[in-house]
Amino acid sequence: MGKALLRRASAVVFLGAVLLAAGPLAAQDARARFSRHLGAVYAARTLSVIEAGVRDGLPRGLLIDKAMEGVAKGMSPEVVLAAVDTFAAELRDAASVVGPRAEPIALEKAADALRRGVGRELLMRLGRDRADFPLLIVSLEELLDAGVELDLAEDLVRYAVTEEFDSDAVLRLPASVKLLIRECGDGQPDSCWSQASIRECARVMPTRPCPTRTLAEAARSAAPRFRLARSPPAAVRSGAGWQPSRSLPYTLGLSGG
Repeated sequence: MGKALLRRASAVVFLGAVLLAAGPLAAQDARARFSRHLGAVYAARTLSVIEAGVRDGLPRGLLIDKAMEGVAKGMSPEVVLAAVDTFAAELRDAASVVGPRAEPIALEKAADALRRGVGRELLMRLGRDRADFPLLIVSLEELLDAGVELDLAEDLVRYAVTEEFDSDAVLRLPASVKLLIRECGDGQPDSCWSQASIRECARVMPTRPCPTRTLAEAARSAAPRFRLARSPPAAVRSGAGWQPSRSLPYTLGLSGG
């Protein structure tokens, strides 16, 4: 997971380098690409938004990447312009949390976290104290995607930072939550959650104090959504017998685990 994130960061930086390596010539090429897909007027307006962001210290590569993403998805010129403008505003807000000199990938992950409602105080602390800030946000996002309530997900990451968990231990937190749900999520008594969390902490974090109670609470909060995500689609009666329903798309699947 960490390697994939770093590869993405490298790709973003490479994209900016390719478009701008030749100075004015690369800028002209970028304008030509936008013009072909967006038309001259919207291409100029989109590039103007990008240059305004760069003057404010935002990474040019991230902004260009957002514009090209919209073009690749076939979005209308108006939508591409609005997406880049919104993203620039989100990056400015993220810079106020993690600092204007943060690496592009850290800035982008801070923007992602703010969009999901993660507290600014926590992000400022993570950005200040941890060089692996992007990986911590990946773990936090996976906890939220698994159905853990926001305050409990934040508590788990905050505890991990306080107790100086390494990156691997932090990244294992979502998998630990899913393991507890599998073991205790089918009507098991309260003691199952506490005992399972103690065993899991001893297994993956044997040398550090572990938030066993918070881990158990996080898993319990995520259990209903996790079970829904992993259950088969509802079935409907048809002339040939029971068939999977096509009216309920199976869109809640969780990655990993």
